[in-house]
Amino acid sequence: MQPPDVSPKFASETDPAFPCLDANELDAASSCGRVEQVPAGALIFRTGDDPFDCVVVVKGAIGIFDRTSATERQIAEHHAGGFSGDIGLLAGRPALADARALVASEIVRLDAAQLRHLLVVNPAIGEKWIPALLRRRELLIGRGHEGLHVFGSADDAATLRACEFLFRNGVPHRWRDLGEEESRADLARLYPNRTPAFPVVAMAGKAVCEGVGLADLGRITGVLRPLPTARFDVIIIGAGPAGLGAAVYAASEGLHTLVVDPLGPGGQAGSSSRIENYAGFPEGISGRDLALRSYVQALKFGATFSIPRSVKAVTSRTDGTHEVELADGSRVETRAVIVATGVSYRHLPVPGLARFAGTGVYYAATQMEARLCRERPVHVIGAGNSAGQAAMYLSRFTERVNLVMRGNDIYSSMSDYLADRVVANRRIQLRTHCELRSVSGAQFLENVTLEDNRTSQLTEEPSGGVFVFIGAIPVTDFLGVDIARNSTGFVLTGSDVPKEAWKREDRNPFPLESSVPGILVAGDCRQGSTKRVAFAVGDGALAVTCLHELFGT
Repeated sequence: MQPPDVSPKFASETDPAFPCLDANELDAASSCGRVEQVPAGALIFRTGDDPFDCVVVVKGAIGIFDRTSATERQIAEHHAGGFSGDIGLLAGRPALADARALVASEIVRLDAAQLRHLLVVNPAIGEKWIPALLRRRELLIGRGHEGLHVFGSADDAATLRACEFLFRNGVPHRWRDLGEEESRADLARLYPNRTPAFPVVAMAGKAVCEGVGLADLGRITGVLRPLPTARFDVIIIGAGPAGLGAAVYAASEGLHTLVVDPLGPGGQAGSSSRIENYAGFPEGISGRDLALRSYVQALKFGATFSIPRSVKAVTSRTDGTHEVELADGSRVETRAVIVATGVSYRHLPVPGLARFAGTGVYYAATQMEARLCRERPVHVIGAGNSAGQAAMYLSRFTERVNLVMRGNDIYSSMSDYLADRVVANRRIQLRTHCELRSVSGAQFLENVTLEDNRTSQLTEEPSGGVFVFIGAIPVTDFLGVDIARNSTGFVLTGSDVPKEAWKREDRNPFPLESSVPGILVAGDCRQGSTKRVAFAVGDGALAVTCLHELFGT
């Protein structure tokens, strides 16, 4: 095969979204897929096709066209050596755009399984391909794709939850805040004679649905995939760092792996604006980006994700297998379970706090929450790393961040490097010896009342948002009474399992095994874990090692 004829336009392209395969790499792709000749103007795949193929251009050129806005527009062009697709192809989601031949072309079609095989057996190709898939999704979300429009107000928790779901799962979308005149006018054109239920989802100037929940939104976007009927080797409950780490190792070692999560990749770490103490990322990385990389890595090795799905119960059978019952009533069989549900931040018993949950009171500090509070003073409650990271991130959006803490020494509860930055940041004011006593407002949170715990003096002041990071409780309520826990709900594993709770006499529990054989626990929800991302990922890897011992492999 001759080396690809790269046009000057793409020869000067330095963005990793548009690499060029060399002749050997084109040969490898051709050997994995199906070679076709397509005439100029031929439609190769269309928006909504499910499944659809990745297309490698051997000769000629193809264009990628966005039809989710009122008028079609070309958003990319691939010449010889280029290829179409983004992470949605590996995830099994529908096509987000049309692909057409711009001239008579020779192409190679690769379905998801063929693409996975190509990336696994040709690591040099993966070095180009995987960064391209990640970067393209970033470009689609940032500027290249109109996507869904989600209409709703900033005081509507369901709308904000829908946007968080789309954000976590990398679905291109625009939040149309009804506090803005243009959004109200566009909504009136969609519904001229009545007020719809929110959130309203629209695409290409037409309403798709209204009052939609996460499950329906998952089906509309293709994020929620049908559950396979085959028995899995392992079901991982939770897609935080521990669950994603377990998914990568389990799938890469040939285990038939399913991951379920109620929201999307990231878990508690996904709410972190910047993680700077994770090895390999000296410049730091957001929790969402780290989760997305792990997610794509697990997909590459063949892990199956089913999101959004919540687990209702886990039942162990006499033959040693398990059944996972989901909230929608569906059931899935598995040889083993890894519980990686992590923790949730504690809720303060403060008057008015529950009323403004999601509309002024938040338990995460990502771009979505930050834009709701832009240029307004905010209050971050807590003195640990999560609170410090949130304060630093929010200071990019507002000139006053109040870090509210009961004590007076952030160095006792926060990493030194982060505490140094917080102290040096002129936009962050340390409110030591203070506690939140109440919040108030009309439709939105408007004011907070703080108490000085030395003098009992109360101070009311304006606030655009309260961000709570005050310690965590394990998410283990769905587990049965046979699972031994400590007094605060964290699951006991390995040598911590009481002898009277362990039902087998032929062996002791493996290091991350709970009191029920075959149910393992990784990450923050188990007793003794260190609440760090790297530790959680390591826990996920250790859980897979325990699986091999369990299975005798």
